[in-house]
Amino acid sequence: MNIDKVYMLNKMIGTPVSENFSPTLRAKLLLVLENPNECLMEVVKSQYESMTQGGSLNEEKVGTRYLAPIDRIWNAYFY
Repeated sequence: MNIDKVYMLNKMIGTPVSENFSPTLRAKLLLVLENPNECLMEVVKSQYESMTQGGSLNEEKVGTRYLAPIDRIWNAYFY
């Protein structure tokens, strides 16, 4: 694991980001777990009112937490 990625991600805790695997396509970083190389993410409300999936904005999923690989979340923030 790249310790630089962990350091950089720790600075982003609490900051929303576009995240393709979030039901609203937006999430915020809550915690970086060095072992097993995952990040704890929380679904946040989409900033785009026109964004729809299956006829809804998936607002009922806001607040849901999920684990995601460090590399994917690092790419979301820094690419």
